[in-house]
Amino acid sequence: MARGPEAGDRPDPNALGPVVEGVVVRRISNVFWVRAPGAAASGIAEFEYACSRRARMRKEQVDIRVGDRVRISNLDPVNSTALITEVQERVNTLPRPPIANVDQVLVVVAASQPEFSSQLLDRFLVLVQMSGLPAAIVINKRDLVSTDRLAALVGSYRALGYPVVATSARLSDVAGLERILAGQVSVFAGPSGVGKSSLLNALDPRLSLKEGEVSSRLGTGRHTTTFASLHAVAGGLVADTPGYSHLEFPDWPPEELGWLFPEMVPWIPRCPLSKCQHDSEPDCAVKNRAEIAPARFESYLRFLEELRRTHDRALSSTSKVESATKMSGGGESARRLVRIDAEQREDSRRLTHQRLAELATQAASGELDEEELDDLAT
Repeated sequence: MARGPEAGDRPDPNALGPVVEGVVVRRISNVFWVRAPGAAASGIAEFEYACSRRARMRKEQVDIRVGDRVRISNLDPVNSTALITEVQERVNTLPRPPIANVDQVLVVVAASQPEFSSQLLDRFLVLVQMSGLPAAIVINKRDLVSTDRLAALVGSYRALGYPVVATSARLSDVAGLERILAGQVSVFAGPSGVGKSSLLNALDPRLSLKEGEVSSRLGTGRHTTTFASLHAVAGGLVADTPGYSHLEFPDWPPEELGWLFPEMVPWIPRCPLSKCQHDSEPDCAVKNRAEIAPARFESYLRFLEELRRTHDRALSSTSKVESATKMSGGGESARRLVRIDAEQREDSRRLTHQRLAELATQAASGELDEEELDDLAT
């Protein structure tokens, strides 16, 4: 009789008890914390279960990320454990940090301490837009700058169409932030030391997240968040992600960078060149007619140069791969093989003949029989 699947792979639907849907809010090694509706009788609206994967999912190494919507069973409210039985299809995913089903990214910067950098903010905004997600801006530590300075920071980016909120975690001034977070799965992104964890603590003091300080010598923050977690605050879920010190752009067509700067977008179709990069081309409508703040255009030119270098490296790498390989066959059966140049082929043949000569000598002396020699020669 044929042996069927293991018991853990095809369970009786009733054996696992009720199935509920939840969201993965934290992962440490192979343990996943899932936030799911609590039992009605308990009076707890939501509950977090420490979950493992069912046997088949472990065997198939099913990828589960923070933010994934999953179905869980084998619920044990007493020990707060359960079993993940299914991962639902993702809407989107961020590669770094690896978070799924994100609604928006909030780029958090400080008005001061560390010093505000428009170029760093612009870099985060471009990276978020490259991921295809909407971006909003949170300017924290508003109490450290004058009213005029704050108005200038907020107004310049709000005029470009970005939602902008000014906050002060120290003064628990987070009302505007609460409105943006409600009902959304959000990711906090931004450099270290700007107060991302402090803002979450201000939204919900029960979180008691570790807060960093700004180095007086370097003027930058120290990393306090070491892995991504989703926290239930302000009627939504928010991920506090590790701060970044290196923010490299992916291989992105340089001529498409302008589409990620809202003030350039209306004028790009009017450029005479279809792949205008808006830096040195004649009669460029963006340069001649778009109203771009000098600091923003400086950011654009710097990012453009970085993308050119990245794109050139990618093309060079591809060319090296193409020159070192060849295609065998055609259609669906086509395969890419390593190309061996004439000198390498001659070396390979010479070594083969030398080896066969050695084997023939061994055979003549009785160390290797003729049948073994024939097998090796073919």
